[in-house]
Amino acid sequence: MNGKVFLHNKENIAKIIKRYLICLIPLVLYGLYKNGFLLYSRDLISLFEAFKIIILLLVSIGIYFLVDKLIFHQKEIWTFDLLYLLIIPLFMPPNINIGIYTIGLFVSFILANLIEKKFKFNKMAFCKLIIILLVVIFSNYSYANAGENLNIYSLNLWDNLWGRNIGGIASTNIILGLLIFLVFCITNNYKTIVATSSLVTFIVISLCLNSFDITVLTSSSAILAIILLSIDSFSTPHTKKGMLIYGILAGLITALLTKFVNLDEGVFISTLFLSFFASTLDKILEKW
Repeated sequence: MNGKVFLHNKENIAKIIKRYLICLIPLVLYGLYKNGFLLYSRDLISLFEAFKIIILLLVSIGIYFLVDKLIFHQKEIWTFDLLYLLIIPLFMPPNINIGIYTIGLFVSFILANLIEKKFKFNKMAFCKLIIILLVVIFSNYSYANAGENLNIYSLNLWDNLWGRNIGGIASTNIILGLLIFLVFCITNNYKTIVATSSLVTFIVISLCLNSFDITVLTSSSAILAIILLSIDSFSTPHTKKGMLIYGILAGLITALLTKFVNLDEGVFISTLFLSFFASTLDKILEKW
């Protein structure tokens, strides 16, 4: 059935996760180019900083094994937690301090595992917001890279669609994101209803709120975040009506928060908030 997730066995789960991870590779490579090699070639960052996205991914893998395997004694290697922790770095600011990222992810992932025992919620959004909170408190909170801070680029809409805009270290390429979305949609393990209704609602409401200025759609990582956050099938409704309502609400709230609260964190705030009510929504709709 379209939009539902089927997890038949451990081998199937591993295949699903590997398929998702393969789809993330183009985003990582583009982030490595835009926020790494391109800046390094202009002597704006060091060679170490050029590989920051790779370092963040390695840190995520290390924390995954430390927390899931050593602290919580999870036996399986291929779990969705691994996928979640490899998505989070894509949305980090290019100037993120690696120490703050490491501490933030470690603490937030432990908390997420503890809270998950009582509530279903979107762990990606939760961990991301905890890390950003630490960035705001202890570091320089900005999604502009070294070149963007100097305002050395002159970009058009096509450039921004291909990811030259300000945003997460590997989450600005709208075209790659939409291609990944199409790949996800042809599988039986992706909640297409949630993602599609969220995207459509977000795009329509955002254009209405911004006098139909299409550049608003490339000024944040919201589109790609909606696509990737929808991978978490456990914190979204399982009924078709529930998925549709959830998706519409997610798109609406994301558009409002992106416009009036925070350009980059609105999508994560809305996703985390709604994820706590996903099971309740299913229960209400099942009685109708």
